[in-house]
Amino acid sequence: MATVRNANAVHTVSARARKLRPLDFEAIRQLLSHYCVLIDRGRLDELVALYHRDALFSVSFDSVKSHSGRDAILAWYSKFFYEPPRKVGFPRHKLFEPCILETQGRVTATSYFDSDFVEASGAVRILAGRYDDVLIKERGRWYFKERSILIHHHYSPGPAIAGMAS
Repeated sequence: MATVRNANAVHTVSARARKLRPLDFEAIRQLLSHYCVLIDRGRLDELVALYHRDALFSVSFDSVKSHSGRDAILAWYSKFFYEPPRKVGFPRHKLFEPCILETQGRVTATSYFDSDFVEASGAVRILAGRYDDVLIKERGRWYFKERSILIHHHYSPGPAIAGMAS
């Protein structure tokens, strides 16, 4: 037995929880990475296709508890990014090594992330948080069945300087 601790709970994980097949483990890692690339590029239709058709989605700063299904999830992302239009540049996610577990047929992933971008004012904004996911494999492909985004904090280290100019 191993104990996994996070800010909200302590879970005891059996040895069976570490036996996810290597190909599935890597496919899940690629799903998590693909999400970051698509969101950074603003490719929302492709991003939402990573979610299962019956997925649940929640964000810590949203007034709505959760959004259900791809249409509702796409509506949330569209509103977040385009109403009002967000003028940000150089978005970039950095995903830390995920903790991927299978316990009694349920596959979960917990990933910490930093996301930075340049605001319209020229200031760099950095968000730090965690993704908590329940994943499902259907017809040989992995999807987000549930995704919860928790923003821990954000800050700005100051103005951005493009390229290598000083």
